[in-house]
Amino acid sequence: MNQRPAALVTGAARRVGRQIALSLAQAGYDVAITYQGSKSEAEEVASSIGRISHQAAAIQADLTRADVADSVYREVFSAFGRLDVLVNNASLFQPGDDAETIHRMMALHFESPLRLCRAFEKQLRAARGHVVNMLDLLAEKPMPKYAAYCASKAALWNLTLTLARELAPEVTVNGIAPGVIEWPNDYSEEQKQQYLRRVPLARAGTPKEAADAVLFFTRDGYVTGQILRLDGGRSLA
Repeated sequence: MNQRPAALVTGAARRVGRQIALSLAQAGYDVAITYQGSKSEAEEVASSIGRISHQAAAIQADLTRADVADSVYREVFSAFGRLDVLVNNASLFQPGDDAETIHRMMALHFESPLRLCRAFEKQLRAARGHVVNMLDLLAEKPMPKYAAYCASKAALWNLTLTLARELAPEVTVNGIAPGVIEWPNDYSEEQKQQYLRRVPLARAGTPKEAADAVLFFTRDGYVTGQILRLDGGRSLA
């Protein structure tokens, strides 16, 4: 078995997931990432991890498919022979509540994290490992027109608490509920300022701050079943 610890970060070709993967590599982990369509970006992340002198694997995976957890498990186990950290980061932010959108949101934000935890449960228990689920403040403060997204993140919130009880004492399971870490591409300057007026710290977060929070939860400690609101105080309003 590989002597270095190994981590899997879903949806890590870009944005916050990319920073989480690189930060885990810098902390000494071999890192596998999943991507759906961003092949070139995923390969660049894997190359960056390799330059930090650790093994990397970029795995193409449609996380809305029911059978995807098994294929991801096979690739990760083939590459590393173990798993110490699972970060369920993959996410899709879009409005709507038609049947297709509801299915995609629940499959991506709830079903795939559950299936991946089940697939890797034996390895995570053996490693006394850690699961970190990337949630969203909107699970508590729903946004109009984003019903399916908000409800699916709320389901992942509840799943985090459930798995924390089920996987104890060997595995810790925690969640991070960010406010804005990276602005959506279609946000205008007016929308940004409108949001920031409700944030006591008066700024958006950064991908590094999200990655640092993930690293905190991957340290052995007396913390499980907790949700960190990484929102600059937005949840106080």
